[in-house]
Amino acid sequence: MNIILDQPTIQTKLKPYMGYSRGGGSEEGAVLIFAHTAREAKKLAFEELKGWCFDQEWIDVAVKRLKGEWLYAETDQEKLKNNIPHVIDSPTGCRRCELWGVKLNEEGICEDCLELEEDFNKNDLEKTKESVDATN
Repeated sequence: MNIILDQPTIQTKLKPYMGYSRGGGSEEGAVLIFAHTAREAKKLAFEELKGWCFDQEWIDVAVKRLKGEWLYAETDQEKLKNNIPHVIDSPTGCRRCELWGVKLNEEGICEDCLELEEDFNKNDLEKTKESVDATN
């Protein structure tokens, strides 16, 4: 499978994966990996994650295939162009919740945080309206 990116046009066989500890979960720390296969991604994840936790075992490392063209903006473009598997240990995350692996808007905010903000603002507006109605 060749992936053709928009700017600049690069053909690659590397696919994005999230590597993390099953025990800790991806919320406790994860890396973005560009690899040809899940097996290759797991090897790269293991090497990176064992530096985070000295008792990290192979069986505890998991990888999950990610989808989304925006993830390719995070990669080392030279390695991507040359199909060299690699790890991004600090991918760009949401400015509010700090999670990554989801598309961010131009302000760096994920859709979940935007929805929470809308709900909060809506509830706040309703409470203000109820307060005004109660005083009238």
